[in-house]
Amino acid sequence: MIAHDHKTALLQGTKSAGNSAAGVLEKSETKNIYLHPGMTYASREPASLTFIVGSSVAVCAHDHRLSIGGATHYLLPNSEGRPSTRSGEIAILLLLHELRQAGSQDADLRAEIYGGARLLAGSQPCSAPQVGERNVQLALETLSRESIAIARIDTGGNLGRKVAMRTDTGEISFRVIGH
Repeated sequence: MIAHDHKTALLQGTKSAGNSAAGVLEKSETKNIYLHPGMTYASREPASLTFIVGSSVAVCAHDHRLSIGGATHYLLPNSEGRPSTRSGEIAILLLLHELRQAGSQDADLRAEIYGGARLLAGSQPCSAPQVGERNVQLALETLSRESIAIARIDTGGNLGRKVAMRTDTGEISFRVIGH
């Protein structure tokens, strides 16, 4: 299993190598992991991932052939010269890299994109792209360039979303949250 946060911690097997998002559990247990912004998680072992997105974006990917999956949660589209997993340009490629390292083929991966809300509507002219819109656009462009099929997109609006994913089944549920 692999977990990365903005400090790029790494887990292998059930032994922790540094700080992690998951901690150490028995192999038969399903891990419950909350993905904060800047975190990426991919695993061969079953895990339940949960995250809350507003203008940030979560990209979830699942390999139906190998029954593995993962997700990344990022705040900004670009790192502005300081590489960080809080930026989509790094986070999405890290997620895909980890799934490929685990044996996934691009043709077997299906992605879903959540978030990108316009939480501060009215703070900028309507013609200026908001950070959420730029986050979604980056996800679409990156997944297209990497030849990853997109199974679902639930983005935009003015409210956040709470998303839950099972890495082994690829099952994703979400609900709109806010006012």
